[in-house]
Amino acid sequence: MQDKRRIQIPVYPYILLILALLVFLAAGMVYVNFPSRHDISAGIAILGLVLVIVAFAVRPVMFNELLTSRKTLLWINDAVLILLIIGIGVVLSYIGFRRNVRYDFTQNQLFSISEMTIQTVRNLDKDVLITAFYPRGTPEEGMITDLLTEYKRHSDRLSFKLVDPMRDPVTTRAMNISNVGTIVVQCDNSRQDVARDAMFDIPDAYGSPDAKPKFTGEQAITSAILNVTSGIKRLITFVKGHGEASITGYQPRDIAGLHELLTRENYDVDEIVLLENDIDPRTSVLAIIAPQQDFLDNEIDRLRNYIQGNRGHLLIALDPGKSLEKLEQLILQQYGVLYNDDIIVDPRGIQRNYWTVAPALEEHPITAPIIEKEMLGLMFHCRSLTVEAREGNRVDPIMKTIDKAWAKRMVKPGESIEIEFEEGRDAQGPLNMGVVAERTGAGTASATRAMLLGDSDFFSNGYIGALANRDLLINGVNWMVGQYQMITLRPRVLEMPRIVFEESDTGKIFTLCVLAMPLLIVLAGGIVYMARRRV
Repeated sequence: MQDKRRIQIPVYPYILLILALLVFLAAGMVYVNFPSRHDISAGIAILGLVLVIVAFAVRPVMFNELLTSRKTLLWINDAVLILLIIGIGVVLSYIGFRRNVRYDFTQNQLFSISEMTIQTVRNLDKDVLITAFYPRGTPEEGMITDLLTEYKRHSDRLSFKLVDPMRDPVTTRAMNISNVGTIVVQCDNSRQDVARDAMFDIPDAYGSPDAKPKFTGEQAITSAILNVTSGIKRLITFVKGHGEASITGYQPRDIAGLHELLTRENYDVDEIVLLENDIDPRTSVLAIIAPQQDFLDNEIDRLRNYIQGNRGHLLIALDPGKSLEKLEQLILQQYGVLYNDDIIVDPRGIQRNYWTVAPALEEHPITAPIIEKEMLGLMFHCRSLTVEAREGNRVDPIMKTIDKAWAKRMVKPGESIEIEFEEGRDAQGPLNMGVVAERTGAGTASATRAMLLGDSDFFSNGYIGALANRDLLINGVNWMVGQYQMITLRPRVLEMPRIVFEESDTGKIFTLCVLAMPLLIVLAGGIVYMARRRV
C-alpha cells in the first residue's frame, strides 16, 4: 500500500504579505487625506516594506510560487479586470462631471439660479468667501447649502463654508456674529453681512392666512457679491417737487420697491429738488417718474444743461392725462420723441379691463434675455409715443402695442370713454409705448442715452414685481450706464410650498401607507409561495 503524505506549506509568510499590502494601502490613504504629514505616511510605508522583506526571508521560494502558480495568474487576471472596471467608471465620472447636463424639475425651479447670478459669479476676478452661520440639521441650513453649492459650481473664485454657532462659538465670536442666520460675504477687505430676514420672508402670524413664506436668498447673496466686488457705485438721482412718486413710500403708486432693486444692483440712490439745487455731477442717471405738475423755466434749463453737457442719462416715465408742456417740449427737442395726449386701449381685456397692456417687446440688448425666455411686461394707463427723425439722434422702440390695440386721442378730464375705435380720432396700433434714445450729435462729447416710457405704473410698488417689469427696467438702466454684462434676468423670489392636511386626508394617508402597502406586499409574497409550491 502506497503511503501518501500531504505537503505542509506554511501560511504565515502569505499572511505577512497580505498584511504588508494592507499597510501600503493605509499609507496611501494617510498621504491623500493628510498631505502635510508626509512623515507619518512614509513611516507606515516603511513598515509595509519591512513586512514584505520578512515574508520573503521566511519563505524564499514564495516568490517563484507566486509567479508560477495558476491561482496567482487567476488572481492577477481578476485584479486587472477589477482595476479596468474601476478605471472605466472613473473616466465616465470625470466626463460626466466636465460635460454634465442638468435639469431642474421642481415647480419653482428651486435648485436653479438666475442668469444674472451665473454671469456675476463667472465674471469674478477676485476671490469671494461666503460664511453662513446656521445650525446644522435645520431646513434653512439645507436650503443655504444647496444654493451656495450652485454658486460654487459656476466659479472657482467663490468658496463657502457653513459654521454652526453652537458648535463653533470661537469662529462666531471672531467674526462678530450676534444673530444666528447671518451670512458674511467677503472679498479682500470688503465685507457685507446678510441678515436672516433678507434671506427668508416669513408672513406675519396675524396677516393673511393665504400668505406663503418666500425665499429671497439668491437676491440677497448676489447683491452682496456685487457690493463687495465692485470698485465704484453709480448714482441715480430722482427728481422731486412736482408730485412725483416717492422712493421711500410704500403706497401702490410709490416706488420704494424700485429703490430697493437699484440698491441691490449696487447703485446709490438720491433725490433732488431742481428748483433749489444743481444736479450732482456724480449722477449717472437722472430719473423723472410720474410728475403731476409741469417744470419751471430754470428747472428746464438745468435739465437741458445736463443733457447737452453729456453729464449723464435720463429715465423718464409720464402718465396720460397730465399737462407737462415744457417737459414734453424739452424731450421732443433733445431726443425727437413726442408724448401723445392719449390713452392706450388693449382689446384683450387683460386683468378684466382694457387699460392694462402687455406690450410686445422689440429686439434690443435690453429686451434680448427677456424675449429669449418668452416673458412679457405689464403696464397700466399708458400713453403712446411718436418718434420724429432728428439728425444726431437714434431712437429704438423697445415696447409696442399689438396691432389690434389703439389709442384714444383728445380725451378730456372726466370724459366717459367708449371702448370702441373711432375712425378719424383714434390712432390704430401698433403704437410705441417705450423707446430708448441715443443722442450723439454736435455739442456732446459722446453718447447721451435716455429711456422714455409712456407709463409710470410700470415702476410702481403695485407693478414692479409683475412679469418681467423689473428686468426691463433694470436692464434699461444698466444699458444706459454701459453695464452690458448685467443685462439679464434677475434672481426670482421663490414661494416655499405649503401642504395643508385635513383630518380626512390624514386618515387616508395612514390607511394607504401603514395598512394597505404592507398588506399588498404580504399578498404578493403569498401568491409567489403558492405558485412555487404547486411547481
